[in-house]
Amino acid sequence: MKLIKFFIGILKNHSVKTWKVRSFANTAINNLREGDQVSVLKVITNDDIRKFAELTGDHNPIHTESARNIAHGALLNGLISGLIGTKLPGAGTIVVEQNLTFPKPCYAGDTVEVTVKITSVRKIIKCVYMCIANGDRIVLEGEAKLIRKIL
Repeated sequence: MKLIKFFIGILKNHSVKTWKVRSFANTAINNLREGDQVSVLKVITNDDIRKFAELTGDHNPIHTESARNIAHGALLNGLISGLIGTKLPGAGTIVVEQNLTFPKPCYAGDTVEVTVKITSVRKIIKCVYMCIANGDRIVLEGEAKLIRKIL
């Protein structure tokens, strides 16, 4: 719980501009600011896990045959990728380096808040991100270095 409060503090301690709805497809890198942040909520379903298993071939029983199916870590990372590539920084963004951890499992039925926050804007854009299940359990946390390709 202390780790969650610490990380949330990091996310909130900057002057945060939350971009929730508008599209960032045409946002120039110069419009990005340290502290910009975006979050979405996603309920992870057994159907999501099953489809991901079909796509990847990862039918490990912990994902598909358990009383509490665990979401694939790559599925959670895909949610991060979706935010980075469509919302913040947006279209044309390429991940060049990524570090992530999975401190706790994410189960089918969990509501996950997926958050990406910009920490540095230069030629290389840096961000931190996390997925919090049911408001109290970090199930993914990490950081990435990004570049923005002009479309």
